[in-house]
Amino acid sequence: MALMMRLCQAESDYFRVRNFLREVFLLNNRLEHSWHVARLDYWRWHFIATCQVTPPFEQVTMAWETANGDIAAVLHPFGSGEIRAHIHPCYRSPELEVDVYTYGVEHFAEQAENGRYLIAPVFADDFLRQETLLRLGFSRQAGWNHHYWRDLDAPLPDLPPPTGYLIRSMGDESEHPSRSWCSWRAFHSDEPNSNYDGDFSWFQNLQSAPLYRRDLDVVAVATDGEIAAFCSIYYDDYTRSAVTVLVGVAAEHWRRGLGKAVMLEGMRRLKRLGCRRVFSTANEEPADALYRSIMTDMKVTETWVWQSSAR
Repeated sequence: MALMMRLCQAESDYFRVRNFLREVFLLNNRLEHSWHVARLDYWRWHFIATCQVTPPFEQVTMAWETANGDIAAVLHPFGSGEIRAHIHPCYRSPELEVDVYTYGVEHFAEQAENGRYLIAPVFADDFLRQETLLRLGFSRQAGWNHHYWRDLDAPLPDLPPPTGYLIRSMGDESEHPSRSWCSWRAFHSDEPNSNYDGDFSWFQNLQSAPLYRRDLDVVAVATDGEIAAFCSIYYDDYTRSAVTVLVGVAAEHWRRGLGKAVMLEGMRRLKRLGCRRVFSTANEEPADALYRSIMTDMKVTETWVWQSSAR
């Protein structure tokens, strides 16, 4: 089948891609062979809007469409030399895989001192994609991501919240400074506090995503009123599935069970909403240990890299 390739330039294209990902997710039995729609929202409203790791969605997102206008595949950069490909299972073929990743090499490879490079994460059991990348000159290298999930039809662990903390929903804008500081202490604990710029506008971007809701932004509050931990979840009621897009505990509150406490409270709330499956992704040991203690299933993505020599 002949497919037409075009740049997704209109705001309506963003929502078409969102619905495409929903359809693909359900056809793939609620497994992330392509992105969950929550990850698209998080990419646009955090990685692009705040981190500015790529140009805006409408400048870098390519779609392959049928003559009837149905989306067969979507490709875009993720940042730091990585790409993400989302291919509809009904149109997936070796030829389309080659077309998509060839475009990625030609347009999204980034420059380094020793030449150009492109990174593509691939599930360890996705042999069609691995064969495609081998044909295009990619090679498997060190590096992994663990994609965890848990179905919510079974009972959740009944763990009491840690003593001295209140588990509740995120508050109003007056709590944004505390929430931002907690995030800094969670993810930048090895840096001096003087590096913190005090700008919490990034959290407003996070809240601007279509799937954000405050009752699924669960926080643990210490006795001094400061936020000590958080679990921000994007829930998609169309697919009845969710992603924990941000989970963290401020360094001074580590090893007290707070990460597990906010995640489990978030899952209890998801369950009441009718959610059937929740996902978390880890690419470093602390997050991996937390998700491994709560989630029940996991798939591994391996790192595949294309490189060209410097001229």
